[in-house]
Amino acid sequence: MERNARIIMVATFVVLSLLGLVAFYQWIKGPDPEEMGVDMAILFDGSVSGLSIGSQVRYLGVPVGRVSGIALSREYPGRVDVTFGTRETLPPVEDMVALLEAQGITGLSVIELQERSVETPGFEVPDGVIPGYPSLFSQLAGSAGRITNSVENTLTRLDNLLSDEAADNLGVTIAELRKLTENLSAASTDIDKLMASAGRVSEELEATLPQFRLVGQQLSSEVLPTVAEAGRSLQSATDAVANTLGENGEEVQALLTDEIPALVGLTDDLASTLRELNSLLGNINDEPGALLYGETVREVEISRD
Repeated sequence: MERNARIIMVATFVVLSLLGLVAFYQWIKGPDPEEMGVDMAILFDGSVSGLSIGSQVRYLGVPVGRVSGIALSREYPGRVDVTFGTRETLPPVEDMVALLEAQGITGLSVIELQERSVETPGFEVPDGVIPGYPSLFSQLAGSAGRITNSVENTLTRLDNLLSDEAADNLGVTIAELRKLTENLSAASTDIDKLMASAGRVSEELEATLPQFRLVGQQLSSEVLPTVAEAGRSLQSATDAVANTLGENGEEVQALLTDEIPALVGLTDDLASTLRELNSLLGNINDEPGALLYGETVREVEISRD
């Protein structure tokens, strides 16, 4: 009896092991395409870590198929093409999105199909393809990585800001700001003086403007008409001279060619006569005896002794 019990136990263990091997083989092999029904495609924007062939595809938490293919997208670098088959009637492809969700703590993932919403509006994909998002853990990991990089960059900048050189530069900057403030304070006093002077000048200009207006009115009413009248008179005189010259052209031409040159010659003769007369008068003034006797009269010295 004891021996038969051991044989039964061994046989039971062998059968269970065989069944386990068969189940494991079926899981590794994946579903038979003929049993999967309609093939559908998903384009995941990001990592599909934890997803494998044979992973479940669910709609509203209900299994509707299994993954039959996973490959990197050739048309869309950085994305993953996933195919699955289903026999269930699902909503239209253009109304669905796929989310990758972790299954427990095993590291495996399943695909959860949902209708599009504000949180998951989908993205541009080819016709007949469901847009897919990576798992929440992957998204959080990516966000955490970006946050970590941002924090690291911030700490690096803060460290640079708190360095000795930065502190010295900050001290110099503060000193320059202090000087600038003092200069601005002094400049504000000068600006106040300038504004006061500008106010006084403005008042003086305002007081002077009526006088300028009065002078302008006088110019407009008295001087300008007189100037205009003088201009008209000058124009009339010019016109009269032009008419006279036009009417007496021959006489003017004769005057310019004959009488004026003769008058110039007479003037030259008169000037020569005046020079000779002037010389004669000079001689008479110096030696009047020479004019009467024709020779120079000798001077006689008379002695008083």
